[in-house]
Amino acid sequence: MVNEDEMMELIDQVRFNLPDEIKQANEAHAEAARIMSRANERAEETASEHEILRRAERHSAQVIKDAQAKSDQIIREAEGYAMEQLKQLEAHLARTMATVRRGVEALQTNQPATEEGTDQATGS
Repeated sequence: MVNEDEMMELIDQVRFNLPDEIKQANEAHAEAARIMSRANERAEETASEHEILRRAERHSAQVIKDAQAKSDQIIREAEGYAMEQLKQLEAHLARTMATVRRGVEALQTNQPATEEGTDQATGS
């Protein structure tokens, strides 16, 4: 039923072609392994880059928060300094006004009554 010569020829062809098929399969397997390796490396790089980006974002947020806190502190200190200076100026002006009032009162009490009338009549 089966021609022995044909069968032997087919077996020879299979034996002859089999090493090429195995070689191609091995090469395909090796190529797949290289592709997987590159993909894994790229995935690790991407994950690493993502982690670096997240760290940079966290650091940036912290720097902004610290700068805002420092700014708020500087403003509070500047306002406190300004308030202290204004209070000192107010006290100094109050003392100066008191001195001026005493001087005016002293001069008013030492002036003769006739001079007051003259000053009022001339409009001075």
